[in-house]
Amino acid sequence: MQRIAVIGAGAWGTALALQAARAGGEVMLWARDPARAAAMQAIRENAAHLPGHTLPPAIRITADAAEALAGAGLALLVVPAQHMESVLAGFPALPPSLVAAKGVTVRGHRLPLETLALLRPGLSTGVLSGPNFAAEIAGGLPAAAVVASVDSGLREAAAARLATPGFRLYGQDDPVGVQVGARPRTSLPSPPGR
Repeated sequence: MQRIAVIGAGAWGTALALQAARAGGEVMLWARDPARAAAMQAIRENAAHLPGHTLPPAIRITADAAEALAGAGLALLVVPAQHMESVLAGFPALPPSLVAAKGVTVRGHRLPLETLALLRPGLSTGVLSGPNFAAEIAGGLPAAAVVASVDSGLREAAAARLATPGFRLYGQDDPVGVQVGARPRTSLPSPPGR
């Protein structure tokens, strides 16, 4: 199975790395600080952002972008929207990627996928979003999220690589709606009278 690269080792990135490993994936978790990456690799925990959740052997931690992306068939970009451009500017080529960050950049007023399109035109991209908390996902509690992309192949690949019986992923073709309102344009109709 191809590797999953998780770019960003905060609480949400670590939780998604744990979920990818739980789904049977081999995971490379990238942290920008080499000392922090080494500490996480040594103690097998993200003590700073997600204490109490042991990182299984299927997750390797690195501060080397090329190492993190080597052999990856899917990248989860879990860096804050405000820092995505500066972080990814120095990265090598990305595989198909899902952004798992919310917000609009102060400079340029761009959504995360708009920033990614500027940096990597033509890359197959989407967004992973849901009303989730990192500690709950890390702990394996039941949850659901949306994978939104205009690329149906990416949606299906992400579901196959990340979903488990306790973590359900629902595909959607409206990445803008999911980024802006965390809900797709084809969401359930409102109850009568609203």
